[in-house]
Amino acid sequence: MISRGFGGGVLTKSSRKRYLKEVYQVGGEVADLPTISFTKKDGQGIIPGHDDSVVITMILANARLHRTLVDQGSSADILFKLVFDKLGLDEKELRAYPNTLYGLEDTPIKPLGFIPLHTTFGKGVKSKTLSINFIVVDVGSAYNVLIGRTTLNRLGAVVSTPHLCMKFPTPEGITTIRGDQKLARKCYNESLNLGGKGKEVHTIELGGV
Repeated sequence: MISRGFGGGVLTKSSRKRYLKEVYQVGGEVADLPTISFTKKDGQGIIPGHDDSVVITMILANARLHRTLVDQGSSADILFKLVFDKLGLDEKELRAYPNTLYGLEDTPIKPLGFIPLHTTFGKGVKSKTLSINFIVVDVGSAYNVLIGRTTLNRLGAVVSTPHLCMKFPTPEGITTIRGDQKLARKCYNESLNLGGKGKEVHTIELGGV
């Protein structure tokens, strides 16, 4: 579980305290979202009885980015430095991020900064594009990007790990994004073997929009 990021009260200690106090107050109504359900059809092609992660493809900064981990335990959206470089982004574009991240490695990590990037989930008229504040970290990873619960909530996304897919509403209906089970297992195995072996950039297809 990755802590800090832009979830749970943004950046300052005072805003996090206000965020904590909100839960003890009677709030307004929950947003009226459409019903999202999963059926046997959503699980077609998936090996049953698995424990795999949801690993998807999305469009980030005009590139089709594979190895995107949907991480419901993370309060941060993470972009790894080598991917940042391969996307042709400049460190001068980074904005200061004052906090430390916990949960990515055995020790706390000081990010290089954060950068807002347009990110598209889905295809065509049933896609949704958000500006996401990605926190850039210089550590090794089998993944290119981690999408956390802050973005999932903005999408109104519901994730089903048994079906390895997520769904979210658009004005044109419910969009389904399927995970890649083979790639999820490959990433998991690489993660187990990554310690101390340096860093590697994985598949990015430029000009994907």
